[in-house]
Amino acid sequence: MDTSDTPPQPTRPPAAPASRPPEVPPQPAEPPREPPHAPGPRPDGRGVRAASGPALLAVLAVAVAVVLVLVLTGNGSRHHDDSAPAHHQPSPAGGPSGPGTSDFHAPGTGLILLDGASGRIQVTADPNAHTLTGSYHPADGNGATLHGRSVHDPATGRDALSLGCADGSGITVPCAGDLALTVPEHTGLRLRQTSGRTVLIGLGGDVTVDASSVQLTTSGLRSGNAHFTVTSGSADLSFAGAPRDLDLHETSASVTAHLPHSSDGYAVTTVATSASTQLAVPRNPASTHRLALAITSGSLTVAADG
Repeated sequence: MDTSDTPPQPTRPPAAPASRPPEVPPQPAEPPREPPHAPGPRPDGRGVRAASGPALLAVLAVAVAVVLVLVLTGNGSRHHDDSAPAHHQPSPAGGPSGPGTSDFHAPGTGLILLDGASGRIQVTADPNAHTLTGSYHPADGNGATLHGRSVHDPATGRDALSLGCADGSGITVPCAGDLALTVPEHTGLRLRQTSGRTVLIGLGGDVTVDASSVQLTTSGLRSGNAHFTVTSGSADLSFAGAPRDLDLHETSASVTAHLPHSSDGYAVTTVATSASTQLAVPRNPASTHRLALAITSGSLTVAADG
Protein backbone atom coordinates (compact mmCIF):
# COMPACT_ATOMS: atom_id res chain seq x y z
CA MET A 1 0.00 0.00 0.00
CA ASP A 2 1.24 3.50 -1.01
CA THR A 3 1.21 5.92 1.87
CA SER A 4 2.81 8.87 0.16
CA ASP A 5 -0.50 10.49 -0.76
CA THR A 6 -1.98 10.12 2.77
CA PRO A 7 -2.21 13.39 4.61
CA PRO A 8 -0.53 13.54 7.96
CA GLN A 9 -2.70 12.82 11.01
CA PRO A 10 -2.91 15.38 13.76
CA THR A 11 -0.91 14.53 16.80
CA ARG A 12 -3.03 13.63 19.96
CA PRO A 13 -1.94 15.45 23.01
CA PRO A 14 -0.63 13.18 25.73
CA ALA A 15 -3.17 11.99 28.26
CA ALA A 16 -3.13 13.87 31.57
CA PRO A 17 -2.05 11.79 34.45
CA ALA A 18 -4.85 10.49 36.71
CA SER A 19 -5.46 12.78 39.70
CA ARG A 20 -4.76 11.43 43.21
CA PRO A 21 -7.10 12.03 46.13
CA PRO A 22 -5.65 14.40 48.71
CA GLU A 23 -3.47 12.63 51.21
CA VAL A 24 -4.86 12.31 54.78
CA PRO A 25 -2.28 12.46 57.52
CA PRO A 26 -2.06 9.18 59.44
CA GLN A 27 -4.17 9.01 62.65
CA PRO A 28 -2.69 7.63 65.86
CA ALA A 29 -3.84 4.12 66.64
CA GLU A 30 -6.53 3.79 69.35
CA PRO A 31 -5.02 2.41 72.55
CA PRO A 32 -6.22 -1.09 73.46
CA ARG A 33 -9.12 -1.21 75.85
CA GLU A 34 -8.54 -2.69 79.29
CA PRO A 35 -10.74 -5.61 80.23
CA PRO A 36 -13.31 -4.85 82.95
CA HIS A 37 -11.95 -5.37 86.46
CA ALA A 38 -13.18 -5.21 90.01
CA PRO A 39 -13.28 -1.77 91.61
CA GLY A 40 -10.10 -0.87 93.37
CA PRO A 41 -7.70 1.97 93.93
CA ARG A 42 -6.52 3.80 90.83
CA PRO A 43 -2.81 3.98 90.04
CA ASP A 44 -2.78 7.71 90.77
CA GLY A 45 -4.12 7.01 94.30
CA ARG A 46 -7.34 9.01 93.82
CA GLY A 47 -9.61 6.05 94.49
CA VAL A 48 -12.49 4.71 92.42
CA ARG A 49 -14.96 7.03 90.75
CA ALA A 50 -18.30 6.80 92.55
CA ALA A 51 -20.96 4.80 90.75
CA SER A 52 -23.79 6.77 89.25
CA GLY A 53 -27.18 6.20 87.79
CA PRO A 54 -28.63 2.67 87.78
CA ALA A 55 -25.42 1.16 89.15
CA LEU A 56 -25.60 3.35 92.27
CA LEU A 57 -29.26 2.47 92.84
CA ALA A 58 -28.46 -1.23 92.59
CA VAL A 59 -25.65 -0.95 95.16
CA LEU A 60 -27.88 0.97 97.59
CA ALA A 61 -30.66 -1.61 97.23
CA VAL A 62 -28.29 -4.46 98.10
CA ALA A 63 -26.93 -2.58 101.15
CA VAL A 64 -30.45 -1.87 102.48
CA ALA A 65 -31.39 -5.54 102.06
CA VAL A 66 -28.32 -6.68 104.05
CA VAL A 67 -29.08 -4.26 106.91
CA LEU A 68 -32.70 -5.44 107.11
CA VAL A 69 -31.59 -9.08 107.29
CA LEU A 70 -29.17 -8.32 110.16
CA VAL A 71 -31.80 -6.39 112.13
CA LEU A 72 -34.54 -8.99 111.68
CA THR A 73 -32.33 -11.96 112.54
CA GLY A 74 -30.67 -10.27 115.53
CA ASN A 75 -27.19 -10.79 114.13
CA GLY A 76 -26.15 -7.17 114.31
CA SER A 77 -23.06 -6.12 116.14
CA ARG A 78 -25.02 -4.77 119.14
CA HIS A 79 -27.07 -6.87 121.57
CA HIS A 80 -29.41 -5.54 124.21
CA ASP A 81 -29.87 -7.64 127.30
CA ASP A 82 -32.95 -6.59 129.24
CA SER A 83 -31.87 -8.78 132.16
CA ALA A 84 -28.66 -6.79 132.73
CA PRO A 85 -28.81 -4.52 135.80
CA ALA A 86 -28.67 -0.78 135.57
CA HIS A 87 -25.57 -0.77 137.77
CA HIS A 88 -22.83 -3.32 137.54
CA GLN A 89 -19.63 -2.87 139.48
CA PRO A 90 -17.00 -5.20 140.81
CA SER A 91 -18.17 -6.70 144.08
CA PRO A 92 -16.17 -6.77 147.31
CA ALA A 93 -13.49 -9.43 147.70
CA GLY A 94 -15.05 -12.88 147.94
CA GLY A 95 -18.43 -11.62 146.80
CA PRO A 96 -20.44 -12.36 143.68
CA SER A 97 -19.89 -10.81 140.34
CA GLY A 98 -21.13 -11.03 136.76
CA PRO A 99 -24.26 -10.16 134.78
CA GLY A 100 -27.31 -9.59 137.00
CA THR A 101 -25.30 -8.29 139.96
CA SER A 102 -26.52 -4.99 141.43
CA ASP A 103 -24.56 -2.75 143.76
CA PHE A 104 -25.73 -1.40 147.12
CA HIS A 105 -24.87 1.72 149.12
CA ALA A 106 -26.28 2.95 152.45
CA PRO A 107 -25.22 5.20 155.32
CA GLY A 108 -23.38 3.64 158.22
CA THR A 109 -25.50 2.10 160.98
CA GLY A 110 -24.98 0.40 164.31
CA LEU A 111 -27.17 -2.61 163.45
CA ILE A 112 -28.17 -4.45 160.27
CA LEU A 113 -31.35 -6.54 160.16
CA LEU A 114 -31.73 -9.29 157.54
CA ASP A 115 -34.59 -11.75 157.97
CA GLY A 116 -35.33 -14.90 155.96
CA ALA A 117 -32.35 -14.84 153.59
CA SER A 118 -30.86 -17.80 151.77
CA GLY A 119 -27.80 -18.38 149.63
CA ARG A 120 -24.28 -17.09 150.23
CA ILE A 121 -23.84 -14.17 152.60
CA GLN A 122 -20.61 -12.44 153.53
CA VAL A 123 -20.36 -9.45 155.85
CA THR A 124 -16.89 -7.95 156.29
CA ALA A 125 -15.99 -5.16 158.72
CA ASP A 126 -13.53 -2.59 157.40
CA PRO A 127 -11.92 -0.21 159.94
CA ASN A 128 -11.67 2.44 157.20
CA ALA A 129 -15.30 2.19 156.08
CA HIS A 130 -17.88 4.81 157.05
CA THR A 131 -20.78 3.59 154.91
CA LEU A 132 -22.24 0.29 153.79
CA THR A 133 -21.31 -0.96 150.33
CA GLY A 134 -21.87 -4.26 148.65
CA SER A 135 -23.48 -6.27 145.91
CA TYR A 136 -26.35 -8.69 145.45
CA HIS A 137 -26.90 -11.33 142.77
CA PRO A 138 -30.30 -13.12 142.82
CA ALA A 139 -30.06 -16.89 142.53
CA ASP A 140 -32.87 -17.27 139.97
CA GLY A 141 -31.95 -14.28 137.84
CA ASN A 142 -35.30 -12.54 138.42
CA GLY A 143 -33.70 -9.10 138.48
CA ALA A 144 -34.33 -8.58 142.20
CA THR A 145 -32.26 -5.92 143.93
CA LEU A 146 -31.29 -5.23 147.54
CA HIS A 147 -32.73 -2.22 149.34
CA GLY A 148 -32.64 -0.88 152.90
CA ARG A 149 -34.79 1.27 155.14
CA SER A 150 -34.23 2.78 158.55
CA VAL A 151 -36.42 1.28 161.30
CA HIS A 152 -36.71 1.46 165.07
CA ASP A 153 -35.57 -1.76 166.71
CA PRO A 154 -37.62 -2.47 169.87
CA ALA A 155 -35.11 -5.05 171.12
CA THR A 156 -32.30 -2.52 171.38
CA GLY A 157 -34.30 0.70 171.51
CA ARG A 158 -32.27 2.25 168.70
CA ASP A 159 -32.46 2.72 164.96
CA ALA A 160 -31.33 -0.04 162.60
CA LEU A 161 -31.04 -0.64 158.87
CA SER A 162 -33.48 -3.30 157.69
CA LEU A 163 -32.43 -5.00 154.45
CA GLY A 164 -34.82 -6.61 151.99
CA CYS A 165 -35.17 -7.50 148.32
CA ALA A 166 -37.65 -6.47 145.63
CA ASP A 167 -38.16 -7.59 142.04
CA GLY A 168 -38.27 -5.34 139.00
CA SER A 169 -41.90 -4.38 139.77
CA GLY A 170 -41.07 -3.31 143.32
CA ILE A 171 -42.74 -6.36 144.89
CA THR A 172 -40.96 -7.66 148.01
CA VAL A 173 -39.35 -11.07 147.51
CA PRO A 174 -37.07 -13.17 149.74
CA CYS A 175 -33.37 -12.37 149.45
CA ALA A 176 -32.14 -15.57 147.80
CA GLY A 177 -28.74 -15.40 146.15
CA ASP A 178 -25.26 -14.04 146.73
CA LEU A 179 -24.94 -11.07 149.07
CA ALA A 180 -21.66 -9.38 150.00
CA LEU A 181 -21.45 -6.37 152.32
CA THR A 182 -18.59 -4.25 153.61
CA VAL A 183 -19.46 -2.31 156.77
CA PRO A 184 -17.79 -0.14 159.44
CA GLU A 185 -16.16 -2.27 162.13
CA HIS A 186 -18.56 -1.18 164.90
CA THR A 187 -21.56 -2.59 162.97
CA GLY A 188 -23.75 -5.27 164.51
CA LEU A 189 -25.88 -7.88 162.72
CA ARG A 190 -29.15 -9.73 163.32
CA LEU A 191 -29.57 -12.44 160.71
CA ARG A 192 -32.04 -15.25 160.11
CA GLN A 193 -30.93 -17.54 157.31
CA THR A 194 -32.84 -20.58 156.05
CA SER A 195 -30.13 -22.24 153.95
CA GLY A 196 -26.78 -21.62 152.37
CA ARG A 197 -23.47 -20.36 153.65
CA THR A 198 -22.53 -17.37 155.83
CA VAL A 199 -19.15 -15.75 156.49
CA LEU A 200 -18.78 -12.97 159.09
CA ILE A 201 -15.43 -11.21 159.39
CA GLY A 202 -14.26 -8.73 162.02
CA LEU A 203 -17.63 -7.41 163.21
CA GLY A 204 -17.41 -5.35 166.40
CA GLY A 205 -21.10 -4.84 167.12
CA ASP A 206 -23.50 -7.31 168.72
CA VAL A 207 -24.25 -10.36 166.56
CA THR A 208 -27.34 -12.60 166.55
CA VAL A 209 -27.57 -15.39 163.98
CA ASP A 210 -30.39 -17.95 163.57
CA ALA A 211 -29.17 -20.40 160.92
CA SER A 212 -30.90 -23.52 159.56
CA SER A 213 -29.11 -25.85 157.15
CA VAL A 214 -26.29 -23.33 156.95
CA GLN A 215 -22.51 -23.56 156.94
CA LEU A 216 -21.55 -20.69 159.25
CA THR A 217 -18.03 -19.31 159.64
CA THR A 218 -16.89 -16.34 161.71
CA SER A 219 -13.41 -14.91 162.14
CA GLY A 220 -11.95 -12.02 164.10
CA LEU A 221 -15.24 -11.15 165.84
CA ARG A 222 -15.01 -8.49 168.56
CA SER A 223 -18.66 -8.61 169.55
CA GLY A 224 -19.39 -8.05 173.22
CA ASN A 225 -22.65 -10.00 172.88
CA ALA A 226 -23.00 -12.90 170.46
CA HIS A 227 -25.95 -15.28 170.11
CA PHE A 228 -25.98 -18.23 167.71
CA THR A 229 -28.73 -20.76 166.99
CA VAL A 230 -27.62 -23.50 164.60
CA THR A 231 -30.01 -26.20 163.35
CA SER A 232 -29.06 -29.01 160.97
CA GLY A 233 -25.87 -27.35 159.89
CA SER A 234 -22.37 -26.54 161.05
CA ALA A 235 -20.52 -23.60 162.55
CA ASP A 236 -16.88 -22.66 163.04
CA LEU A 237 -16.76 -19.62 165.32
CA SER A 238 -13.63 -17.60 166.00
CA PHE A 239 -13.27 -14.44 168.11
CA ALA A 240 -10.53 -11.82 168.26
CA GLY A 241 -11.81 -10.49 171.61
CA ALA A 242 -13.36 -12.37 174.52
CA PRO A 243 -17.16 -11.90 174.39
CA ARG A 244 -18.89 -10.75 177.55
CA ASP A 245 -21.91 -12.89 176.73
CA LEU A 246 -21.94 -15.85 174.33
CA ASP A 247 -25.14 -17.89 173.90
CA LEU A 248 -24.88 -20.96 171.72
CA HIS A 249 -27.87 -23.21 170.96
CA GLU A 250 -27.51 -26.07 168.52
CA THR A 251 -29.74 -28.92 167.35
CA SER A 252 -28.51 -31.74 165.12
CA ALA A 253 -25.48 -29.67 164.25
CA SER A 254 -21.71 -29.64 164.61
CA VAL A 255 -20.17 -26.54 166.19
CA THR A 256 -16.62 -25.52 167.08
CA ALA A 257 -15.87 -22.29 168.97
CA HIS A 258 -12.41 -20.75 169.41
CA LEU A 259 -12.31 -18.20 172.24
CA PRO A 260 -9.41 -15.90 173.12
CA HIS A 261 -7.74 -16.07 176.51
CA SER A 262 -9.61 -14.30 179.30
CA SER A 263 -7.76 -13.19 182.42
CA ASP A 264 -10.63 -14.29 184.67
CA GLY A 265 -11.71 -17.33 182.67
CA TYR A 266 -15.31 -18.00 181.64
CA ALA A 267 -18.47 -18.64 183.58
CA VAL A 268 -19.89 -21.68 181.76
CA THR A 269 -23.36 -23.24 181.91
CA THR A 270 -24.11 -26.31 179.78
CA VAL A 271 -27.29 -28.20 178.93
CA ALA A 272 -26.67 -31.22 176.71
CA THR A 273 -29.11 -33.87 175.47
CA SER A 274 -27.83 -36.77 173.36
CA ALA A 275 -24.84 -34.62 172.57
CA SER A 276 -21.07 -34.78 172.51
CA THR A 277 -19.30 -31.88 174.22
CA GLN A 278 -15.66 -30.99 174.68
CA LEU A 279 -14.97 -27.88 176.75
CA ALA A 280 -11.36 -26.75 177.09
CA VAL A 281 -11.68 -23.28 178.57
CA PRO A 282 -10.69 -22.09 182.06
CA ARG A 283 -13.85 -21.93 184.18
CA ASN A 284 -14.62 -19.33 186.79
CA PRO A 285 -18.20 -18.92 188.04
CA ALA A 286 -17.43 -15.33 189.03
CA SER A 287 -16.04 -14.37 185.61
CA THR A 288 -17.49 -11.41 183.76
CA HIS A 289 -17.38 -13.49 180.57
CA ARG A 290 -20.36 -15.82 180.37
CA LEU A 291 -20.91 -18.87 178.16
CA ALA A 292 -24.40 -20.40 177.90
CA LEU A 293 -24.34 -23.64 175.88
CA ALA A 294 -27.35 -25.78 174.91
CA ILE A 295 -26.85 -28.82 172.68
CA THR A 296 -29.37 -31.40 171.44
CA SER A 297 -28.33 -34.32 169.23
CA GLY A 298 -25.16 -32.66 168.09
CA SER A 299 -21.51 -32.09 168.87
CA LEU A 300 -19.78 -29.09 170.41
CA THR A 301 -16.13 -28.23 170.92
CA VAL A 302 -15.06 -25.08 172.77
CA ALA A 303 -11.37 -24.26 173.01
CA ALA A 304 -9.44 -21.31 174.43
CA ASP A 305 -6.75 -19.92 172.13
CA GLY A 306 -3.63 -18.30 173.60
